[in-house]
Formats: sequence, C-alpha cells, structure tokens
Amino acid sequence: MTEQPHIALPTVNDQVPATGVKEWAFGARTLLDGFHRKMTILDREKEGVDLLMKRLSRLEFSIVSGTSEGSARGAFVEWVEENDAGGWAYYLAKKAEVEREQAEEQAKRRHEMIIASAREEAVNLRRKYPGGKGTAVGTVIVGLADTVTGKTYTGTSGAYAYADKQHAVMEELLAGVPEVESWPVNACAEVEAMNKLLIARKITKKSEIQAGTLYFHAETWNSRDGKWQARSACKNCDVWLKKIGACRI
Repeated sequence: MTEQPHIALPTVNDQVPATGVKEWAFGARTLLDGFHRKMTILDREKEGVDLLMKRLSRLEFSIVSGTSEGSARGAFVEWVEENDAGGWAYYLAKKAEVEREQAEEQAKRRHEMIIASAREEAVNLRRKYPGGKGTAVGTVIVGLADTVTGKTYTGTSGAYAYADKQHAVMEELLAGVPEVESWPVNACAEVEAMNKLLIARKITKKSEIQAGTLYFHAETWNSRDGKWQARSACKNCDVWLKKIGACRI
C-alpha cells in the first residue's frame, strides 16, 4: 500500500493573523456573538464560547492599552493552546460555515447576473434597430448567456446561413430537427448565437455542453404594433435546445 503523505493541520498560530490583530479579534468576537445569543445552558459549547469571547475582548483591550500587537497576539495564542475549552473549535466551525454561505450567496448572485445579461444583450442590440427588421437585422434578436464562462453572445435570424464558419457541433444539433415552423431550422437567431459560442469555446463535441448552463432571451419584431417584444423559442429551436438542456428567460 502506498503511504499517504502527511498533511499538517493548521495550528492556532497559523489561524491568527500577524497584523490587524485587534480588528481580527473584534470580527471573531462579533461572529461568535451572533451564535452565542441563541445559545442556552443546554448547549455544551456555551462555556467554551463564553471563555473565548472574554479572551478575545481582553486581546482587543490589551492592544488598545498599549501592549504591542505581537505580544498580545502571542499571549492569546498561548492561552488558546493551553486553556481552550472547545470555544476555538466552535469558532473555526462557525467561521467556515459563514464563509461557505457567503461564497454560495456570491456564486448565486453571479449566476443570476450572468443569466440577466442574456436579456440585456438582446435588449441592447434591438435598441440599435428601433425601426425593426431590415437588411442589418432579422425578425428575431437573441441574447445568449453562458454561466460557465460568464460570457454573452448575440444572434439575429437569418445570419447563420452567411456565417464565416458553421460549427460542426451546431450542424449536429440541427440534424434531424423537423421543420415545424414555416422557416428553415437554421434560420433562427438562437442558431447564430449558439454557433458563436461553440466557436469561441472551441467545443469539439455535444457532450462538452453542460445542461442548465446556457440561457437564451429572444426579442421578435411585431410588425403590427411596430415594436420589439420578448418571445419564447420557436418549435424548431425547442428540439435542439432540449438536446443540450438550454434554458429560456
């Protein structure tokens, strides 16, 4: 059996910053206070948390009173190593919990912002053509957001047929798609936007496209009312969008 390399766990000294100790102590005490307020005498960690919070407060006071940051820090580290009653492990666990929740919330906000950018891209493009479709733009405009890379792409109906490169994976996605609507399956704005993404990401096969990571928003020209308006995918596009698990917004 191959011997696994020994990985040393972080010590207390590793986890207390060398500078900004007073600010760190205040932050650690504030974090603990949020959980401490909800504790009762039945919580077995309460005594240890009480002691640690008092020691953190003493650490702050010591520095404010003129003790050098290094000396105050050293005394605190020594106290935790010799006298801690479980409060330090509780602090580390709650700190990790809070940081994980913050990271998840940041990731969620980033994801939502990327998704919203699909709509923004489509709206920004159609604003350039307030008079509707013409030689420069087709009946439909699409914004595509890629949550893997954070990048966005646009497409307009009819443009794919004249693209400099028609990606092989795009052709594969369109193969066998029934022409349910009264226009060719490769005529949609979604096709041009997707083709741009495939080229940009150098995709070589369909399996490289992760389901639930691509978001399309389409705007179509309403000739009767003389304005652009949001619309869902046509029945042609519905078929190949489902193949890759793409979403509509």
